[in-house]
Amino acid sequence: MQTPEGDHSELLNASDLMLFDALLSQTQDQVYFKDRKSRFVKASDVVAKKFGLASTEELEGKSDFDFFTREHAQQSYDDEQRLMRGDEKLVNITEKETWPDGSITWATSTKIPLHLASGNVVGMMGITRDVTEQINAQIELEKSRELLKRKNDIMQTDFDNARRIQRRLIPGPIPNLPFVDIAASSISLTEVNGDLITFPTVTNDKLSFLLGDVSGHGVSAGLFTVLIKHLADFYMPRSFNKLDEALLTLDEHLKGLIPSGFVAILVGTLEAKQTGGCQITIANAGQPSALWFHSQSGEVEIVTLPSENVIGLGICGEVQSKAFDLEAGDCILFVTDGVIECRSSDDAEIGLEGLIQAFASVATKDVSKIIEHIHDFLEAYSKSNFPQDDTSILALKAK
Repeated sequence: MQTPEGDHSELLNASDLMLFDALLSQTQDQVYFKDRKSRFVKASDVVAKKFGLASTEELEGKSDFDFFTREHAQQSYDDEQRLMRGDEKLVNITEKETWPDGSITWATSTKIPLHLASGNVVGMMGITRDVTEQINAQIELEKSRELLKRKNDIMQTDFDNARRIQRRLIPGPIPNLPFVDIAASSISLTEVNGDLITFPTVTNDKLSFLLGDVSGHGVSAGLFTVLIKHLADFYMPRSFNKLDEALLTLDEHLKGLIPSGFVAILVGTLEAKQTGGCQITIANAGQPSALWFHSQSGEVEIVTLPSENVIGLGICGEVQSKAFDLEAGDCILFVTDGVIECRSSDDAEIGLEGLIQAFASVATKDVSKIIEHIHDFLEAYSKSNFPQDDTSILALKAK
């Protein structure tokens, strides 16, 4: 067995020709030498294998025109002739190799003029490495990026269109009635809102309204708000005095449509009273209770609203409703959980009780001012981290 010292001695005593031959036979790179006419003179075994030849001797006198398409062979020939004429170098260039059978490979090449004892350029030498796998992977990556960009562009367009359509439909025009003042606002956490405010029935002495919150966010939740508005506009006018039936009908139509989700919905009606003010009737399925400002006493009451489960799961049972009179100047405030779950910087939830003072301080003002003040209050409470969820507010004030 030879010792490492013996191997070292053999290497030191090897002639330049032996080392050169070892390089050409063992390297995995394509090493080649060409004459002034770009014809192969000498090459590594890998080059012959690349061209499907039995030995490197078969390469002698041949050029790229014998193996590649004219497109690639001509480009390679022109580059090599230019560098030999001008004594230039081509370092680590990427080449697209096209073959007669239609296939494409990629390589990086370094080509330099070859000088021998005379000092004149007698040809050129090159080292080429196949990078087809890497280039194809890069091409696929670029295709994926471009596809992702197109999908993102389409998605953004869809978001923009969904937002515009939803804002046009929900809540739609705010009713202007002789017996009640109405103001509503809905702020979306994402591009499209999962909250819903709509007024299915509007006459001079009657009004029905719906406040809803679809679980989840984004376009899916936004699409369900449009569906619920359609269902409410279609069914609630027929069930004006049967709010329990309206909720059960909505539950039936939404059952199983929202994957792993549900809708919290509050529906109500207002009817003008001949003596002034109005009567309000409310049925609730999962929405927060309301705040009622009594104009005579100046106090705010939390109106506990009976709640039977939520809508969309098919488990909504018997629904109770609650009716009471609003005197002229009384104001009732409905909110979605984006309001009562608003948190401060130290993670304290505001709750319905936390709104009482803010509501009482402006309850005698115009309903639009009331909602504006509640927004400002929530913004200050959360230290400008608002909204934290889809957030809707509905204010109704009896005339």
